[in-house]
Amino acid sequence: AEARRPRKAAPAAAAAPQIAEDATEAAPSFLTRYRRPLLLTAALIAVSMLTLNLVLQRMNSEAPPAPAPAETTVPAAPQETVSTDPVPAAEVSELVAPRVIDMVDATAVGSINPGERMSFTRPNDVTPMPPALFAQETVKPAGDIIETINEDTNDPVIGAIGPVAATKAETFELPPEGLGPIELRQAAADGDARAQFEIAAIYTEGQAVPANPEEAAKWYERSASQGFAPAQYRLGNLYEAGTGVEKDLEVARLWYQRAAEAGNRMAMHNLAALYAGGALGEQKFEPAAEWFQQAAARGMTDSQFNLGMLYARGLGIEQNFEQSYKWFSLAAKAGDADAGKARDDIAKSLTADAVSRIQAEVDAWQSEPIKLDANFAPIGTWSPTFNAGETITTREVISRVQQALNRLGYQVGTPDGVAGPKTAEAIKTFERGTGMSETGKVNPRLLAVLGSQPV
Repeated sequence: AEARRPRKAAPAAAAAPQIAEDATEAAPSFLTRYRRPLLLTAALIAVSMLTLNLVLQRMNSEAPPAPAPAETTVPAAPQETVSTDPVPAAEVSELVAPRVIDMVDATAVGSINPGERMSFTRPNDVTPMPPALFAQETVKPAGDIIETINEDTNDPVIGAIGPVAATKAETFELPPEGLGPIELRQAAADGDARAQFEIAAIYTEGQAVPANPEEAAKWYERSASQGFAPAQYRLGNLYEAGTGVEKDLEVARLWYQRAAEAGNRMAMHNLAALYAGGALGEQKFEPAAEWFQQAAARGMTDSQFNLGMLYARGLGIEQNFEQSYKWFSLAAKAGDADAGKARDDIAKSLTADAVSRIQAEVDAWQSEPIKLDANFAPIGTWSPTFNAGETITTREVISRVQQALNRLGYQVGTPDGVAGPKTAEAIKTFERGTGMSETGKVNPRLLAVLGSQPV
């Protein structure tokens, strides 16, 4: 088959002999004498240009573009890419395979379409929080966070949590009656981290009692200081938004890091987004790529999308279009429409065989196991006889629970809305993993805990 050539190159090469002929008529005294060598030279140049075009186009058709060097820094004021190619935009794809690294801004992650600015997305759509959490309030932290430096990587590492960490058995004031039964309030006052989280959540929701961001932050911090990862993640949210505490992105990063290291995947995502978005100062794509990778491997759709973008751009990680295609495909499979568009753009830079091979990997892909106790805050662990509520038999609700359980790695089978033995066993395993009493039933408590994270 004839190799495809850029449309601009062929006319220029073919016209070379004619240009020499025209020059001969314009200056006969000089060109008449040197007409033959000039024609030979022009012909040689024309042939060379055609040959080079054929070689380059054949290389483009047989293999994906060579990876560009990974970018480690991003200019403080990235400039929009402006095309100077006179070829109409509709014809560009016919000339050469698109190079995504030339199509997007260095800080972009929302889409890889040219001319569309993008930004890293963080908590609201990934980790929905009650409206009360966005009030601008302050409270004095219960303990100081001490940071150290990793001598091997020179990266900051969260250290001890000051006075609070050293008082795990410390007792606190008894929460007001409106916050729940005496068993819950007493457990929180006695230092039970999960009960303290539950008290904080009640203050956050503002249903049983008026919303109180300061009190919520105080109880979240007491729970977080004892190493309860869901509370550490939530406290990071509060410091990032400045809700109930004075806004402090560095403290937010430290709490996110502690929760991420414990296995909380939303903290992994938010920590990566802080690094990549430059909220802490300079954009740091290497740690961002590392944490997006961790969260993406555990099924976080937004992290999968962002990781696909970093691979496409070679930001913080070696550029790899195949890996980019893989992670965009996984995010698209989870329902992300933007990821589907990005995947299709990346496919233009891959061979058909590569796309087929990667798609097989995507179809067989399974997320890494999620540490349930680091991600899901249980309800009612303070009472061995806690009432989880009446069993729910609505087929649609049961089907959604089955879908969520399947995504968490349980082998429930095809969601059919019928709570059979496999569904019951999966629910018991989930309840046991989060520290709750086992019921094996779809009930209000299960829905509240299971629905607290995007699954």
